[in-house]
This record gives sequence, C-alpha cells and structure tokens, in this order.
Amino acid sequence: MSMKKRKKNEVTSDNFSELLLASAEEALDHASGKVTLKSESLELPDGPPKYSKTKIKKIRESLLEVSQPVFASILACSPSAVKAWERGENSPNGATRRLLQLIERDPKYFLKSISTM
Repeated sequence: MSMKKRKKNEVTSDNFSELLLASAEEALDHASGKVTLKSESLELPDGPPKYSKTKIKKIRESLLEVSQPVFASILACSPSAVKAWERGENSPNGATRRLLQLIERDPKYFLKSISTM
C-alpha cells in the first residue's frame, strides 16, 4: 500500500474534469484497499463549566489582577459585558467560558500565549 503525498491544485474551469477524475480514482484505490488513508481519533472535551459572577470577578481580580476594561480586552469582549457578568445580569458564552477555564488553569501561561500573537 503506497502513501503518496497529493499536491494541492487550484480548481479552475480548465482542470475541473481532470481533478474530479483523479479524486474518483483515489477514492476507488482506497475502497479497493490499494491505498490506506491516514486517520486519527480525537476525544472531545466536556463543555466549559458555568461561571458565577463571584468566580468571574475572582479570576479577574485575584488571578489576573486587571481592571474590567483590560479583562474585556483579554477576552475580546466589551467592558459592559464584563460588568454584566460580574453583576449576575448575564453569563459568558461557551467560547468565553473556555477562555476563563484556560485562565483559571494557568493564568501566566495564558497571558504569555496571547501576548505573542
């Protein structure tokens, strides 16, 4: 069973038929066992935890030691969103909760990782 690296081609109206035929041939090679495709399994993580207004404020003040506007900038949200979370008027979405989880796990590493972007 051979593993040859396939070059990516830009699809144009001139080469569409040729690329379609080549793809069909690759699919047949796989189906007949001539080629084995690389595959990996990935275990998906649980959803991020919910955060109370007290927990959010503790992360901001104790772990990061930043103001609400700076915290908002770190999380790529508005300062009014942070205020609403800390008052218990609203809750962060899933992506923001995942960021809070990462901050909680290792605040220094988190800040270092986003400062090099």
